[in-house]
Amino acid sequence: MDSNKVGYRYWYDYLGFSASLLCAVHCAVFPIIITFSTLGGLAFLADPIIEWGFIGTGLILAVLSLWPSYTRYHHKKRPLILAVSGFILIALSRFEIHELWEAVLTPVGALGIAMAHYYNWKYLKKFRHKH
Repeated sequence: MDSNKVGYRYWYDYLGFSASLLCAVHCAVFPIIITFSTLGGLAFLADPIIEWGFIGTGLILAVLSLWPSYTRYHHKKRPLILAVSGFILIALSRFEIHELWEAVLTPVGALGIAMAHYYNWKYLKKFRHKH
């Protein structure tokens, strides 16, 4: 396998990690900022379209990065398990069971997806240096 083909996958993982981390911060901190500050004009960021944009971006980047990296290069299941677990937690957070339900599950799920990209990046890095 050409190790140059692995290089562009770094960008998917970088973008996926960044988007997931931004999502986690958004979900964990944003409600507090809006509640206790004069930044109420930023309430549009709590719009479901923004949230689904984060989720959709994360899903697209995960599909573009994690699955091909697993099947073609490193064959490690950890990134896939973390990503699927993260998306399951985010999906479960959409059910309004308790006030803290979404506030806890969404950031934890997003961090799981970020960690999936981090591990994928580490595995690809090892693969690239082996060849």
